[in-house]
Amino acid sequence: MSLREHLRKILPEILPSAPKNAIKGTELIELVKLKLDQKYSDATLRYHFSIMSCDPSSPIAKVEHGQGYYLRTNTLNTMKSARHMISPSQATFGDVFGYTTSNEALLRANKFRAIVAQCLKVEGKFPFNLENTFGEEADYEDLWKYPDLISVTWKTGFNSSRLELDTDMLQLQKSFGSQPFTLRSMKMKLEIQDDSYREDFFQCLSNSRWAHFGELVIASPIQDTDIVNELRNLGQEFGIGITSYGLNNETLDDLPEPGAIQHFSEREIEGLFRLINYQKITESRPRNELAWEQVSKLRNSNSEIEKMFKWLSESLDQGKVINFERNSSNLNTTPETIIDKN
Repeated sequence: MSLREHLRKILPEILPSAPKNAIKGTELIELVKLKLDQKYSDATLRYHFSIMSCDPSSPIAKVEHGQGYYLRTNTLNTMKSARHMISPSQATFGDVFGYTTSNEALLRANKFRAIVAQCLKVEGKFPFNLENTFGEEADYEDLWKYPDLISVTWKTGFNSSRLELDTDMLQLQKSFGSQPFTLRSMKMKLEIQDDSYREDFFQCLSNSRWAHFGELVIASPIQDTDIVNELRNLGQEFGIGITSYGLNNETLDDLPEPGAIQHFSEREIEGLFRLINYQKITESRPRNELAWEQVSKLRNSNSEIEKMFKWLSESLDQGKVINFERNSSNLNTTPETIIDKN
């Protein structure tokens, strides 16, 4: 095994996930040496760190405008899961979704995905990006079946500092057959175009029918009044919320990589909000109940959605919002215990 292959294997075990906790090169060299069987010079390891940090498929990233290294949470493979968010004008004809995408467009899409998640967290919601659903093996029909993101809102009363749910309210809601949370199914696009906005809208409608709310969110401003009016008519007719964040390509390009956005400090989040210029076209219309038959099909066909429901179930069982580990398989409660559907 080459040194680079060794580093790809051991660096995820060493590097911190947040840029603010980045490890300086000298310290990282010492930690890596403890994991390697062979002896390598400091200069050799430093050279490989530098080269690999420029490779979007590698696990190591370098702090922008600073010193230190951290774990790249958005590798090129992960980033490709957002390629369907990119409009054909930003790509060329080719892949399973009808076009291939540049790394620049992929990076913007992943930045927007991180921005939406941060905005939801500020509102007290819990976002779940379906990062693996639209990977290399995805089919075109998956765009009509699965959302890009699911947002969970707890309705029980919630202690945000200790992540505790109001158990009395939980019991009361159960007694009256009320669901203690709402689920918002969200489709994301970098931009909306005249020749594709209807398809974007109806994909959103199709892949959100199971949830309490459906929403289409767009990164860029929508300046075509005819498209805005048509989207407003569609949104009002079918109950789909539609929002533009007013972020153009230049603004997205100036932001740090998605992993850094995911770990923004409060001050950085405040700065992010000053860049956003919301354009609310329609509000989403709530549905009283989840479409349980469709939920069952989604759980059986999509492991990420299944894990989210297990997280919901575990949180309700414990009376607090537990830490969600995307790759964990030890959530062993059954989603049927989430709520009494009767």
